[in-house]
Formats: sequence, structure tokens, C-alpha cells
Amino acid sequence: MSATQQAIKQTLQDGQDTQALTVIPASTSAVSLGTLHAANAAALVAGAAELAGQLACVIDKQHLATTIKGKRFVNVEGWTTLATMLGVTAREVATVESEGIYTAIVELVRMSDGACVSRASAECGSPDELDKYGKPVWSTRPRYARRSMAQTRATGKACRLAFSWIMSLAGYEVTPAEEMTPLVESGQMQEPPPPLRISPSQLKLLEAQIRDYGLDRGRVEASVKAAWKIALLSELSLPQFEKLLVQLEKWANKEYAKAQAASALCRDVADF
Repeated sequence: MSATQQAIKQTLQDGQDTQALTVIPASTSAVSLGTLHAANAAALVAGAAELAGQLACVIDKQHLATTIKGKRFVNVEGWTTLATMLGVTAREVATVESEGIYTAIVELVRMSDGACVSRASAECGSPDELDKYGKPVWSTRPRYARRSMAQTRATGKACRLAFSWIMSLAGYEVTPAEEMTPLVESGQMQEPPPPLRISPSQLKLLEAQIRDYGLDRGRVEASVKAAWKIALLSELSLPQFEKLLVQLEKWANKEYAKAQAASALCRDVADF
């Protein structure tokens, strides 16, 4: 048999062997995250979403978030609450000081076996950390305060590195509030000025409109309070004032239509 014939025969045999192979799908490995255990990644995400809902209830009830420019940033207590719910706790690795600046290293460890799941470092006390007036924020504070804040920032950062996606599922920003504090104190994240309130003459106009339309002032105030969390009409902002004037006209037209319908019904009854 020639070399060419032998090569052809070998190729045919290889093809037969290939056809005899059976494809065995790889089994999906179970996944876990702290106390969360699931058969697959999709189930893990579903469990994390449920945990995020429970976390949000705790944060809102205990006021563990800080609102900055309309966004909610969770304090370190909220982050450590999330870690505890996942069976993880924070542990200080080291805190060192150099020229008044404290640098802390914190890691998150599983309570069940002590395995490290996250690690981060943060500092506090730098002289270039200034408030909006150009004065030092932390460098002039007591040593214990600088050391403690460095550890606090490192703890929040370690939690963020591991669990920021769960905090996002809960509806909060993924940056710990303690990391935003320097920006707020420096004026980089200043809250917008409160909206201007209506003037006394505008309040009189509003009251006159309510009276002329024949509307119940108590019901109007209750609607305003429910919509804008305002106790008094005098606390309305200018945009709210303009919206309310439009709404008063709509309410008046609605009440007029009801009165017309009631009047027509009375006439029908009288004719009957």
C-alpha cells in the first residue's frame, strides 16, 4: 500500500472515531457570595436583589445615608451592615502615620473561615484637604480623629470594592459617604441654594383665586402638602406657585362640571 493510500485510510478512521464521540455538556458550578449560595449566577443575582431590598429598608429606617445634591450616599455603618448580612466583617490590618497623615489598611474577612474577600487602604490628615474657605479639614484635628477617619474610609472602600453592585441594586450611590465628605467640605459638591419663596402679594393672589373659584382651602393645602411636603402655602416656591395656579383652574372646572351634572339630575327628577 502506497503512502498516499495509507494517509487516506488513516483519515477515514479518524473521521469514524470523531463520529463516535459523545459531547458531554459541562455542569454549571454552584456560586456563592458570603451567606448567599446559588446554583448559578442568575440565581445569585436574584438573591442579591432580594438582599438589597432588605438592606434599603434598614438604611432608610436608621438614616444611614447622606443626601448630597439629590443623590444618596451610604455611610460606613450602612456598608458594614451589608457586609454583616453577607457573613463578612471588617478587620484592621495596619494603620501607620507619616508627617501627620494616617494611612489605614482594612480587609473584609468571612466569618465562617476567616478568608479575605476584599482589602483597601485610605488616608486622612493631608494638608491639601481643605474646606471651601481654604482652611485644613483634617490636618489640624487630633491624632485619634485622623486615625479613626482613615480606618473608617478604608472600611467603606473595602466594602465598596466587594459589594458596590449590591448597593447599586438597593438604589444608592456606590461611593461611601465618607469619601464624598472632603468634596462637600471643599465646596466642590455644594448643595444648590433653596428655591425662592413666593412673595406676600403672590400669596394673596393665590388665596383670592381659591376663594373666587369656590374651592375648599383646607383641601387645597392638604393636596399641596401631599405633593410637595409643604405645610403652608407661604412656603411654596415660584415654580410650585405657577403649577398650583394651573391646578386650581383645573379643580374649579372639575367642580363646575360636577355642579352642572348634579343640577341636570335634579331637573330630570323634577320632570319625572
